[in-house]
Amino acid sequence: MENRVKNEEVFIEEIFNASIERVFEAWTNPEKLMKWFAPDGCTIHFKKINIEEGGQFHSCISNPQFGECWCIGEYQEIVANSKLVFTMINADENGNPINPAEIGMDPDWPMETLVNVTLTEENGQTKLQLRQTVSQELAKKTGAYPSWLQMLNNMRTFLN
Repeated sequence: MENRVKNEEVFIEEIFNASIERVFEAWTNPEKLMKWFAPDGCTIHFKKINIEEGGQFHSCISNPQFGECWCIGEYQEIVANSKLVFTMINADENGNPINPAEIGMDPDWPMETLVNVTLTEENGQTKLQLRQTVSQELAKKTGAYPSWLQMLNNMRTFLN
């Protein structure tokens, strides 16, 4: 039963050799976020980003192989140097939600996922835990899980 529960969400835990303030700022400063928040070989730009509770974003990850992937979301909870919770919804260039299956994604991918990032300080380093409300198995199958790993590795490089 425990394994089944764990498999119903993406869970990633990483340790960063950086202060909790620097890690939090990498997530909440749009200029810094743009430097790492895309998988390897991809770039991200924001049509809109307002990182505060209730604030929204509209982003596009450009992938040379697969084209553009637009996403919208809303920041639901922000606790300085501790927690960041936001939604992610596939969208079009104008910010209208799109059924993921209509843009070639796995038909089981949900219309909306919730991402919960928590930070804790451990011996001068920062432990990051990321959860996303989609099955880890589906996230691995679709490439979303390896994309998170690549982005977090890009953040690690950015912070060093």
